[in-house]
Amino acid sequence: MPIITNQATLRTSIADWLNRTDLLDSTDQLDQFIEMGEAKIYEVLRVPPLEKLSSFTVLEANSSITLPSGFIELISLEKSGSSKDEDIILSRVDEKTFANNKVTNAYIRVGSNLLLTDGNGEQKASGTYILRYYKADEPIGTTPAGESEIITQFILDTEYELILFAALSVASIYLGDGEAEQKYNELFLRKVNSLNQKEKAAALKGGQFSASIPYPGI
Repeated sequence: MPIITNQATLRTSIADWLNRTDLLDSTDQLDQFIEMGEAKIYEVLRVPPLEKLSSFTVLEANSSITLPSGFIELISLEKSGSSKDEDIILSRVDEKTFANNKVTNAYIRVGSNLLLTDGNGEQKASGTYILRYYKADEPIGTTPAGESEIITQFILDTEYELILFAALSVASIYLGDGEAEQKYNELFLRKVNSLNQKEKAAALKGGQFSASIPYPGI
């Protein structure tokens, strides 16, 4: 069984674990398992390697931010002042409160946009805003236009059991193997929970999250 280092070896490992060598001739099917496995991962994984920062210039006429590509979940939204003491963390409120009350420095999400209020509670926010959020990596196997190098993904580069177990659980559903689905889904959730708890423990202790390659023989 090959060490999982890229899309090709991931495909081979999925077929090997399923004991279905016939799938090696169905790369489209294997890639579908991988794609659905990636979606499964980003629904529940919340770790520092997926955290991103984006800066936006907000105009009073719009008082809104369009969420960036790959956005999963918002962590914080901050208005940048001329000094650190003047930075303002915005509060998320529900739509009714946002519409009926003049809540200062607040926001709501509507579709793919964040609507903001200013220091007077009006939808006339302007200035520089910093969005901290969780972002999904580019799909496994993605090569940027005009480039020859494939983008490196956290879930394949250092935590490849995540995508292996996630893809295997999806493939088991397709193959109608309920026992295998339960087994691989349990392995997947166990790994996700371990990484999420590791991040929480590091944050509480003031340390840094670190990832490692746990099974070099896979």
